[in-house]
Amino acid sequence: MRGAGLALALVVLAGAEPLGPARFRAVTLEPGQRRSFRVERLEKVTAASGRCVEEGLDVDEPETFWLEASCSGVRTTLAWRRDGSRVAVLACAEDEKRAPALVKRRQKLQAELKALKGVTACVRNGTVELWGWALTPTEAGQVAALARRLGEEQVTNKVELLGDDER
Repeated sequence: MRGAGLALALVVLAGAEPLGPARFRAVTLEPGQRRSFRVERLEKVTAASGRCVEEGLDVDEPETFWLEASCSGVRTTLAWRRDGSRVAVLACAEDEKRAPALVKRRQKLQAELKALKGVTACVRNGTVELWGWALTPTEAGQVAALARRLGEEQVTNKVELLGDDER
């Protein structure tokens, strides 16, 4: 019986993305989409800025919180650990009506950004926007080069370079 309970717990927790030691994460939410994240020693979540994304602690899964898109917008949520450290999660909620060509472009960009967990691409305001945080000048350069390659009329770069004291 104990093994079955453990297996069930693993299946339940499998739906939440573990954030591990990361301090910054950026994600895209489609209209009405909800995503869950697991943070070790999670104490609470708070909204730092933005609108159209709601967050809360998951009452059924330990150390887990969720984000849900209610309209198009950008919001930063802070997941606070019991030791006082935090993980900043930027969620970009996409427009409800999105041109298929823009969604395809966003998916292509997202694939190219896969290694940069602090950056996400989303469809807002009739364009593909890049949001999040570059941890190093090299990462910022990669994002800028990608945006330049596609052209300013195709991609809007809103990624911020973190300062030394923020990393």
